[in-house]
Amino acid sequence: MKVVLAALPAFGHVYPLVPLAIALERTGAEVVFATGAAFASRLPARTVLGAEASWAFSDATSEIERRVEQSGGVPDAGLGQTLFVELCAPHVVDSMTEVLERERPDLLVFEQTDVGAAMAAHATGVRAVCLAIVGWGHQWSTIYDAVAALVRAPGAGALAEALIDPHPPFLAEVDATAPFPAVPMRPTAWSPDGTLPPWLLGPRRAPRAYLTMGTVFGKVDLLRSAALELAGSGHEVLVATGPDIDPGALGDVPALVHVEQEVPQARLLPYVDLVVHHGGTGTVIGSLASGLPQIITPQGADQFWNADHLAAEGACRIVSPGAPPGSIASAAAALTGEQAPERAAARRLGDVIAAMPSPDAVARWLLETPRTT
Repeated sequence: MKVVLAALPAFGHVYPLVPLAIALERTGAEVVFATGAAFASRLPARTVLGAEASWAFSDATSEIERRVEQSGGVPDAGLGQTLFVELCAPHVVDSMTEVLERERPDLLVFEQTDVGAAMAAHATGVRAVCLAIVGWGHQWSTIYDAVAALVRAPGAGALAEALIDPHPPFLAEVDATAPFPAVPMRPTAWSPDGTLPPWLLGPRRAPRAYLTMGTVFGKVDLLRSAALELAGSGHEVLVATGPDIDPGALGDVPALVHVEQEVPQARLLPYVDLVVHHGGTGTVIGSLASGLPQIITPQGADQFWNADHLAAEGACRIVSPGAPPGSIASAAAALTGEQAPERAAARRLGDVIAAMPSPDAVARWLLETPRTT
């Protein structure tokens, strides 16, 4: 069996597909990734171009930022549809159609935001399954209704046979139903092979905090101010700036602050005591799987949703944009102790995640389930 896995060319869109890809390979399936060329050397399988070579996801997000600024800083309610249907899909659909016609896969697994891949699958008659990378809310039903209308499908449910959903119940929007049958899958952290900083493997000289703002929302001033507050509260800090920020841009920092551009996040989490981040789903889930409390400073996308739901479960502290200086330091001091209630809540939620079906179980289901149309 040959499976193509398609994603928009961005870390938070590509990497959630990898655990399922590895599980599929373990069943004997041939796996091919279709995404941006920049990921060809990062992924554990053959990678082909699943979007226009000259286009980057950041082109679309920059255009969204420009439009929001023009509108006075107030995001439009249909922002998701504008981003993924209007700005992204046209740069994907032709490339993915070529991929599907050339590769002739038995199955396409496309991540939720890559609606251009869904359109290509519908046009070529390839069996398709959607994998959720954010919680399925009402806006996604609207987005998929719009995609179905574009390709003249009888309804959104014709675009995929199932929705593989790695979101645990506590992050789900309970009154929103996807147009496809849902198949739960345990979210599993993955990052490329990489070397952990040597100091992280050595004796602890202070509580350790891992600081990241992801690969899209990171800003130098935000990372620097958070790192200084954490160090000031007595934490040894590992900062991951992301691929678009040079570590030197943070300037001089205290000895307790270690700045790296990229780190193997899935491997480093067991070596830290606290995670401070933007609220991206991958970091939320990875931190919970390691039983770590979190400080979330949401910036956009689904991050406010994640922060609110995690706080409702008692597993994080939220430091909102514009919070007074010292807010991160105060939150870090409260979460450092082993008896912090947020730490117990994180372990409880980690147990919920561990009970979900594994990627291997879902891979077997995909291979054993006959085509429904």
